[in-house]
Amino acid sequence: MYMNKRIGYILMAALMLALSSCASRITVADDLNGTLELSDFTITTDDSLFTKATSAAGGSYTIMINTADGNTILRKSYEQFKADGNKVMLPAGDYVLVARSVSEEIPQAAFEQPIYGATKTFSMVAGEKTSLGTLTCTLLQCKVTVGYSDEFLASVTGDGVATVEVAAGYPLEYKMTYSGGKANYEQSAGYFSLNDGANTTLVVTFKGSIEGKSQKMTKSISGLEPRQWRQIKFVKKVNNQGDATFDVVINDFINDEVLGNNIETEEPVIGEDPQAPKGDGDMTFVFDYAAGCDPDITDMGAIYVPSPDEKDLKLFFKATVPNGIKKFNVEISSTNEDFNRAVAAAGATVLDLINPTPDNDIIFQVVPFTHGPELVGMTEVPFDLCAAQDAITLYGGRHTFTMNITDAQGCKASFPIVMIVE
Repeated sequence: MYMNKRIGYILMAALMLALSSCASRITVADDLNGTLELSDFTITTDDSLFTKATSAAGGSYTIMINTADGNTILRKSYEQFKADGNKVMLPAGDYVLVARSVSEEIPQAAFEQPIYGATKTFSMVAGEKTSLGTLTCTLLQCKVTVGYSDEFLASVTGDGVATVEVAAGYPLEYKMTYSGGKANYEQSAGYFSLNDGANTTLVVTFKGSIEGKSQKMTKSISGLEPRQWRQIKFVKKVNNQGDATFDVVINDFINDEVLGNNIETEEPVIGEDPQAPKGDGDMTFVFDYAAGCDPDITDMGAIYVPSPDEKDLKLFFKATVPNGIKKFNVEISSTNEDFNRAVAAAGATVLDLINPTPDNDIIFQVVPFTHGPELVGMTEVPFDLCAAQDAITLYGGRHTFTMNITDAQGCKASFPIVMIVE
């Protein structure tokens, strides 16, 4: 009711961002409105970590004040708010203040466009004044760079491209050109919107000329979060018999610190414990064709799941853990929000196969993963997922099951399984 009566005040006033909780409250003349005091309000950020940015976050933020039900009642630049008397009258009630380093919406994917922001709820009390402190903004996207090992580049014999996609239909192409016997590639950073957690899986695909032949490889990466830096690297491996293979590795991601006034300018790397075991313990998680797995269900790592009316899917895997299993969990994510909600309702977004909860039982009825305490110490584990076809095909989209295994020696390995329902 107050909103309708006082909307004229709102549209005239200069409003500013509110993070922190309310600080001081003093009585004012108007007993219907509260006063949002901005004289001591500041926004801080530090973009020195992204020296290549062509549109880095500056001081000209866009500030929005929304009602509790999501309606935007004020939108101005940070400078405008500070210039308009450092105060604004607001009817009593609950609000959400959004600060962002750009006025437009966050792009799904873009090169060299880091965007910073913060969101805070606050309340106004009639006849009182609320003072705000400092609002600290952080990177809202996931940063992704692509690189290649020297051995990989030595095998390149023509142009190529690495395509990175988080939101379906919004890929970024990191192009590679080959000239004079040397490969040069795009080293710009891509920034990807995660849509408040709806997009958490990245798919990277390389297509190009390798050793005189057209080659393609694909890998999925799950668990994306804002402020991460995912470093993708294509490598060439040579085994003991001298056979060469190519792979995609994801270096340990880097997290930005909270962007404030007193931040160190060097990014901390979330790396391995120096005392931790090296390598993956020769663990594998592969299709078990010997058990009758369909040979034509995959395309560069993705499993295309047909309707049961078209074909009964034969889907068998085998995990091999030479040192024996110590821990085994499955991270489940999807581009389909209905699928994500169903998984979350069963408490299975991260599914502990060794120590499942009673709520997880419905997941095992739908996707019959091998599970239970008997997994500990096993060196070979079969997975018969044929029965998953009926349930999976109810949800269109890209569904990612990342198998995370720790062996008895402490070695770790992750194996993403991507199922696509068109």
